[in-house]
Amino acid sequence: MLNELNYNKVGAKMKELRIAAGISQQTIANDIGTTIAFVSNIENNKVKINLRMVIYYAELCGVPVDIILDAGRDTPRYFEHDKIDAQLHQALQAFTTEEKQKILQMLKIAKK
Repeated sequence: MLNELNYNKVGAKMKELRIAAGISQQTIANDIGTTIAFVSNIENNKVKINLRMVIYYAELCGVPVDIILDAGRDTPRYFEHDKIDAQLHQALQAFTTEEKQKILQMLKIAKK
């Protein structure tokens, strides 16, 4: 099943998520104890990625691992509503806890 993955697309998705989250390659290199060049190689499919790196990027960017892996599949297995949930989760990371509580209150009012 893993041979179905297009690792170029997986790396590109990892890069896209990192950039969208406003995280530098330097930050990742510092976190995992490596160089910027190595991080670039991961994102450009010049080195093999491992599950630990996929999980790290997913947690760092606030998305499920499936979002990253589905980028490399010809037939995504992740449902559209799950992608929207992941995008909302990622967008909310920019807010403080207090701001998130206010947003939640507004959503509850809008739902009524």
